[in-house]
Amino acid sequence: MSYAADSKSPGRPRTKEIIDPTYPLLEANRSAIESVRRETFTYGSSDVHSLDVYYPPLPGSDGLPPILIFFYGGGLVRGSRSSPPSNLVHNNLGAFFASRGILVVIPDYRLVPGITFPQGSEDVRDAIEWTIENVAEGDSNHIFLLGHSAGGLHLASYLLLPSLYRSSSAFGRVCGTILMGVPCEILPSRPQFYAIAQHYYGSAKKVAANHPLSLLRQTDDSHICSLPPVRNVVAGSEPRAISTSMRTFAREYRKRGGTVDEFVLEGHDHLSPILALSSGSGEDWGYDVVRWIMGGADETADTMDQSHHEERAVAESINDLPKVASDLPSPVTTH
Repeated sequence: MSYAADSKSPGRPRTKEIIDPTYPLLEANRSAIESVRRETFTYGSSDVHSLDVYYPPLPGSDGLPPILIFFYGGGLVRGSRSSPPSNLVHNNLGAFFASRGILVVIPDYRLVPGITFPQGSEDVRDAIEWTIENVAEGDSNHIFLLGHSAGGLHLASYLLLPSLYRSSSAFGRVCGTILMGVPCEILPSRPQFYAIAQHYYGSAKKVAANHPLSLLRQTDDSHICSLPPVRNVVAGSEPRAISTSMRTFAREYRKRGGTVDEFVLEGHDHLSPILALSSGSGEDWGYDVVRWIMGGADETADTMDQSHHEERAVAESINDLPKVASDLPSPVTTH
């Protein structure tokens, strides 16, 4: 599916202005961005483990608002939940979704060189678990996750490592995941990022064994079928290595029984979708995410609850069968 523009910003996204380092479109909307209530908390033991919570201005008529947790990109070596000097980047995303009734959490996480695999994904887990345990103003049974670029790499790895996801309090609470511009496969064709990845993973061999596409190929079908629905999002002008790896990831994820929808953001590049929010241009994908979260949270959660009930029922019925039945392969759901 492709998106070009929304009704509030007709025409193609003003990409050059959106990614201009002075952020003129965001600067023009600074007062609106900063008017959204934001509070900072600590979720871990180091100085890096801080997160910002953006609160919807008014409580929803149907109870607590759903929660969106965003993990920003930065090539594994940079990034901030509120990027200086403007302190508008990522604040814009928090304000955009919070002003539309979604409670937003944006954590910082540890960066290379002070981190090795899978510590980035452990930070993802810890931020989500802290949110579930401490953010009473949001509905912790309706959690959505969004990861962009390197942040999406950590998020995807967290979901694909059963030792992290299935053992966490988030299991069964996450209603949907968005992977945006994620390097699902890391190859030497991008030498600068590949060198950084070798530092994070430990060696070229470990990069090949542990990037998200490899983790997907190593993960049991039963685990993939237990994961929340995925939105696989690429920009129209995404770097070829990223868009190719994401298409491959989506194809194999679907083949293995996972639920995944694919989207192309026409007129955008790798950075502009995130920077577009609260700018007045190129925000169409954000409005679509709001509709997805607000309209599909209950339905998605009900579906997941039913799925878990069915999994338990199947497991119980298998235990009642003669022992030879344990040799039968597990059923795979196709989409």
